[in-house]
Amino acid sequence: MNQPHSQHESNVQADTRVDNYALDDTLAGRITQSAAAGLMLSFPDWIKNKTALSITYVFSFIGFGALVAITNAQREDEEPQAEQNDSDLKQWAVFAAVILLFVLGGFINVKVSQAVVKRLRKRGLSKPWTAWGAIAAAFVFLVSELEARDIEKLAA
Repeated sequence: MNQPHSQHESNVQADTRVDNYALDDTLAGRITQSAAAGLMLSFPDWIKNKTALSITYVFSFIGFGALVAITNAQREDEEPQAEQNDSDLKQWAVFAAVILLFVLGGFINVKVSQAVVKRLRKRGLSKPWTAWGAIAAAFVFLVSELEARDIEKLAA
């Protein structure tokens, strides 16, 4: 086992962080994420048939998800994985909680979006879902860009 020879080497070893996130946030990825959010929110203005709208959402989610993964993918050095001693029950509980939060978040998102669109429609916008999509796309890009800059500062 290698022991540090100086206090400096000890600090360098302590500051080394392992990046386990396989999809590093890139500018292309941030643009893709925001464009996907904006486009998908605008669908109700352009697709009036509910079945076609649902099918479009499913395929868009899959397609944009793959595109975001491709634009964010970066080569990572493989590190050996530590053995996990967690019980299967705990993992299933976490999985169930995440799914529940995802569904709840989706429900809240739909209700908030419907309320915003209703207000935009009252203000006379003919394509309120498209306007809401543009606002959401700008917000998604702004938040992800600020986060990326913050991460860059911490890494420097």
